[in-house]
Amino acid sequence: MPAAPGSRIHVIEDMRDVTAEILKGVSDKLNGFARYERLATNRKALIAACEGQPNRRCDVGAYYGGASYYLQQKLEIEDVRLVYAPALGIGNFGGETDNWMWPRHTGDFGFYRAYVAPDGSSRPYARDNVPYRPKSWLPIACAGVKEGDLVMVAGFPGATHQFLTADEVRFNFAQFEPRLQRSLSDYAAQIKRQRQAIARRRSIDRPLHKLARPKTHGKSRKGNRSAPE
Repeated sequence: MPAAPGSRIHVIEDMRDVTAEILKGVSDKLNGFARYERLATNRKALIAACEGQPNRRCDVGAYYGGASYYLQQKLEIEDVRLVYAPALGIGNFGGETDNWMWPRHTGDFGFYRAYVAPDGSSRPYARDNVPYRPKSWLPIACAGVKEGDLVMVAGFPGATHQFLTADEVRFNFAQFEPRLQRSLSDYAAQIKRQRQAIARRRSIDRPLHKLARPKTHGKSRKGNRSAPE
């Protein structure tokens, strides 16, 4: 069955170093907003040239604190179909409580299959579309793992902090982290004050609701309501 409307699969085809192109026109004389504008202009030009190819989506990422830049070229596949999704009791097991705990026991996953035209090009759904076959892939091991086997978790993080410079680490510990902690503490205190205010208001409103409740007449012994006074 079709995946959610607008679903796309992006397959990375190429990554190349574009540091020289990004830094073109950037010098020590530029600083602040002028430097940012020059970098942004160069980045947009590279992306536009790359996306001039059909069904390609491209981006330029900064690495090592802006010491190098890489262009990512991705094939955008438009025909995406849902193959399998677990039952709701598995996919939402534990609800929000389990969502914020570790280890998690929620089976929130799904299997999708990408389809392309017979010639391998990307296009919307068509009856004669065929499953996409990438140039390389990771086979699924059916035999399981043994003690001592190497296990890797697949992922594609949008950012990583493992290559921060010494100055960036000092900044994080001396300025960013303390400010973040103060901000979150203030936010938590505000939530607590708001909850206390709501509780006080409810304690006041409850007696008022009882006073405003209309009188009801009791029933007679025979089960008929008594006549109004």
